[in-house]
Formats: sequence, C-alpha cells, structure tokens
Amino acid sequence: MKKLPAITHIPLVTLCAFMVFPTLSFSFSLVEPKNSSRHFSGEQMPVQLNIGEVAGLTAVHYYLYAEDEDMLEELVEQKLLLVSTSKNNPPYGGIIRVPRSAIGTYRLLAVAQLEAGQVDTEKWAVFDEILIKIDPKAQLNAIDFESEKPLRFGSAAAARVYDQVDFLGKTFALPIIGIFSDGTVRSIRMKDTGTTYTINDERVVTINENGLLRLVGNGSATLTAKNRDQEAQLEIQVKVQDQSNQPPVAQPGQSETVYSSDPVTLNGLASYDPEGGSLQYHWAQVRGSKISLLDPYSRTPKFLAPFVHEQRLFRFKLKVTDTQGSDSNPAYVDIIVLP
Repeated sequence: MKKLPAITHIPLVTLCAFMVFPTLSFSFSLVEPKNSSRHFSGEQMPVQLNIGEVAGLTAVHYYLYAEDEDMLEELVEQKLLLVSTSKNNPPYGGIIRVPRSAIGTYRLLAVAQLEAGQVDTEKWAVFDEILIKIDPKAQLNAIDFESEKPLRFGSAAAARVYDQVDFLGKTFALPIIGIFSDGTVRSIRMKDTGTTYTINDERVVTINENGLLRLVGNGSATLTAKNRDQEAQLEIQVKVQDQSNQPPVAQPGQSETVYSSDPVTLNGLASYDPEGGSLQYHWAQVRGSKISLLDPYSRTPKFLAPFVHEQRLFRFKLKVTDTQGSDSNPAYVDIIVLP
C-alpha cells in the first residue's frame, strides 16, 4: 500500500499557494443521539453535532439506513431525513422524524457538505456514523407471510413467483411482516426485530437467523416464525431438479488499514464453489459515507480511499452466486481509513 505524498518537506506558504484544503479538527461527531441508544418508530429525534473547525462547511446531511442495507443500490434521496445549516437550532442539527415503518437496528449517518471551489469535495469524507435501535410503541397484533400459501418452489408452484427456480441451493429473503396496533405494517424478517424461526424438516429447507431461506431438498416442510407473543406458520413445498448443489462460499479478504488517497482493492479471489464452478460477485457497502466503488460485480473492485478528518470505518459485504443460482451467505470486510 502506498503512503501519503511526502508534502511535509514543502514549506507551508509554498504549499498553500498551490492548493487549499479545509482545516479539519478531530471532533466532527454526533453528540446526540448516542451510539446504541433506543428510539421509537415515528418519534421526533433531536440530532446535534460537534463540528469542530471544518472550514467551508455549508450543510450537514442526515441519512438513516437499515444496518445491513446496500448504500450503493439505494436511492440517496429516499434515505435523506434532514439537511441542516448554520441557521438551524442547534447549528447543523435539528429534529429528525423517525420513519413509522422503522424497526430494528439502523445506521444514522451525518455527512458534511463542503463549499465547492475550495476543495475537490468528491475526495473528502467528513462524516460520523452511529448505530441506533428503533422499536414501535404499538403492540404486535399478528404475523403474516407476504407470499402464496403454501409457498411453492419449482414445478410445485402453480405460477412462477420466483423466476427459474430449477435447482437446489438457491436462497430467498423470506417476506414476513408484522401488523401492529398503530395500523402500520413493518418488515420483521431480520433477527434484530425480534423474530425467530424454526423448520420442522431441514432436509427440505433451512433458514438463517435473518430470514434467509435456502432450498436443500425436495419435499414439504413447515416454517414457524415467532415475534413477541405472536406466531405464524408457513408450509413450504419444493419440487426441483434433485441434483446436489452445495452453496458457494464468499471470502472477502482480510480487513485493512489504509491512509487517505491510497488506492484500495477489495479481494474476493479466495471465494469458491465446492463443485468447482465459476462465480458471480456482488459487493455492497454497508458502513461509512458512500464511496465510488469501481465495478462492484467483479472479483476485485477498487476505490480511492477518501480524505478523512479522523479514523473512519468503511464496511463492505460480499455475496457470490454459482452457475446454478445458489448464493453464498454474506461475508464482510472492514477498511479503516486514517488521515
């Protein structure tokens, strides 16, 4: 990994004649809310920043993402909850309305907007990020599956709900919702929403703690989902080609610590298919301010480490798919960027 350019030997006056960078303190951070704090769906949540001495700061954008949500695919405008300036009270803070549909763990991301013309703002990542837990105050009245009942795969299905389900090993995110007393329907698939799963025959299907369903054999099985004091069952029928197909394994490489402006290459080369087949790759970004990832569908996507005001974490998720459409479990790698 290359080091930062050796600019310390250039006199400061000479350096400033050629380029101007914002003066960044080590204190751009969320003061309120606190990391790991608990909040309620639909509530008004105060946000407050310690901005330090960030020159050229014009606004702060606040985003709310589900903990494992892919920032590279989501529309930024839909995740933007507040744009705050120095005129707000408190400056660069304010009030965020927590979405009524929110439940589980979320990432609150505060990103500084710098004045254009002073710096190449695309290369700076001035942000802070915390995790918060969101729960509804309302009572959970019922659990339901947003699917045909029974849920059929392959030739067992009367209609192709899922395209080209022909082989074992494929995975699907289970569509499960909670119906609450405030009239809001919320997705409760993930573990951190309180849902747990059991399967009466894991020779047919398996399910992980976050509701990822995998087809492993032909037959019929019953899935039971529980959340709070509610329970629901779903019969699952599988009738596909019974050729054995082990799921591939995603290997996203080792976590790294790099410096601002370093070129970074994510490395999925160690990923493999037990049957020796070729793989398709899908990288996602799930922590840090959004970066430009070159070719997220390659084995080795690249990006340029942004300039940061202090140590910051960027997390990436890798999923691989074999030629028969079987997906791996997701795997994660952290890139820590230093100033």
